[in-house]
Amino acid sequence: MTALRRQFFFSYAVVGSVMPLITVFLKEQGGFDYLQIGLAMSLMSVPMLCSPALITLLADRNLDPRTILAVAFTGSATVLSLIFLSSSIPFTLLLFVFHGLAFVAMLPLQDGYYFSMAEESRKAGLTVLEYPLVRIWGTVGFMLPSLLLYYPLSRGAEPRMILPCAITFCLLSLANSFTLAPVTRIKTRTSGRLPSRQALSAIFAPNARWLSIGLFFGFFAAATYYAFIGNYLHEVVGIPKRFIGLIINLGVLMEIGCTLLMPWMQRKIHLKGVMVLGLACMVTRMILLYCFPIPAIAVLAQIGHGFEVLALYIGPVMFLNRLAGDEFRNSIQGVFTMAVGGTARVLGGICAGSVAMHFGLKGSLILGASSGVCAFAVITFLFSRIPPREEIGKNAVSPTPTA
Repeated sequence: MTALRRQFFFSYAVVGSVMPLITVFLKEQGGFDYLQIGLAMSLMSVPMLCSPALITLLADRNLDPRTILAVAFTGSATVLSLIFLSSSIPFTLLLFVFHGLAFVAMLPLQDGYYFSMAEESRKAGLTVLEYPLVRIWGTVGFMLPSLLLYYPLSRGAEPRMILPCAITFCLLSLANSFTLAPVTRIKTRTSGRLPSRQALSAIFAPNARWLSIGLFFGFFAAATYYAFIGNYLHEVVGIPKRFIGLIINLGVLMEIGCTLLMPWMQRKIHLKGVMVLGLACMVTRMILLYCFPIPAIAVLAQIGHGFEVLALYIGPVMFLNRLAGDEFRNSIQGVFTMAVGGTARVLGGICAGSVAMHFGLKGSLILGASSGVCAFAVITFLFSRIPPREEIGKNAVSPTPTA
């Protein structure tokens, strides 16, 4: 698992390099208006409508996931280099599509790779490191770029410096992909159905459909928030650019503690309870930032970020694995990312850009909070808990669900 922890570290460092300041970079140096920024964020998510399902299907169809990772990180590094050199808004928008095509499927593929390795170890009677304790290395990796970039930004470097930083971590991810252990491939199939079709049936089965619907609203809310949080902190709250990444990463630092606490929290309030708490924190911080746009609240609002990550990016992955059979353990992560997360992010980016253009940055924050309330209500009142297989002795949904 050591190589896999490194993979999570480097890949999330790519995200941590770009996310905090990408919209500031697009506005100040790319000449983008708010609508174009929202469009750029949506275009980066458009490949999520097909790429994750296709790539994880290839992994379930016996194409080595390590090869897929290597190709994707090579492509991502190339596209980020072209964005760094681009001075054309249309060309930059096109490049965001290719960046999404290269990168968006990598995180669900890594999740699927972990769960495949964990299932092999479980069947062999070996000790399995819990997912949150592997995923936490992604959290640490996300934080590192903001620390590395603080000094050059404080010395007057332009926000475009985020791109060479991201490219470096892409290359480190590429190198590390060759150190990952192989996964035993499935030789026979118990069903003639495609893994992606089995996965789609599972995530919209009766015991999972409200989870998918609720998380659609949750990802929509997150897309509207992250599309403009850098601009909001800089233009509305008045925080200098060099501090934006550090403030955002204060929340990520809280995420480390939350992730370490997650196994204990699961025992106390179950995985659904963790998600309900996280969604409540997400809505609360948006409302706080809307009502009190001052630096102290911008810092205070980061406290609940860790619980939000558990609700949107860790809890759902663990629920999906409870729904998965061995034949579609990779595909269920990719299909969910496509059908739920990708659709929500594309719509969220476009809607946030349009609202910000007409009603200002505070309008996009209200849009996100409203969607977050919908997510909280659906998960709290309509979604029933899916128990782990240790409690029921089998998968929550069979590999060939009939309903």
